[in-house]
Amino acid sequence: MDTSPVTENDTEALPYAEDEFPQWARDMRRGEIISLGSVPFVGLWVVGSYGGYKYFSGKTDRFPNPFSPKDAFEKEEIWTMVGVTAGVSLGIGLTDFFVNLARRKKAERERLLQEAKDREGITPLTPEEAGQLLRENNRRKVAEETED
Repeated sequence: MDTSPVTENDTEALPYAEDEFPQWARDMRRGEIISLGSVPFVGLWVVGSYGGYKYFSGKTDRFPNPFSPKDAFEKEEIWTMVGVTAGVSLGIGLTDFFVNLARRKKAERERLLQEAKDREGITPLTPEEAGQLLRENNRRKVAEETED
């Protein structure tokens, strides 16, 4: 049995390395954090909006107070508000996921284009330049065929 004293270095956790987790796992974690972090704000917005809807549509004579038992919402309304809150929060997380995915893809394309431009003798064509070259080649072929 080891009875040596534990040093401070033995108990310190090492920080995660940059490549320790795959990108999809980091993206999912970010989406989870954003979705769960938005729940309280979205929940307050949904409760306030639904209370305002009930008040201004005339379904109640005063603005509902969600913390008062006498003004409380019905069970069906509560579950509807919970569902809307969860859906909107999930939508916010998914929107962030897809926006970041698009940004990362765009940055990767730009990096690859820049690498191709930096290589000697290779110049990538833009779609407009490629179309222009195709039109010129087609005109040249038509001209050669009409000469024959």
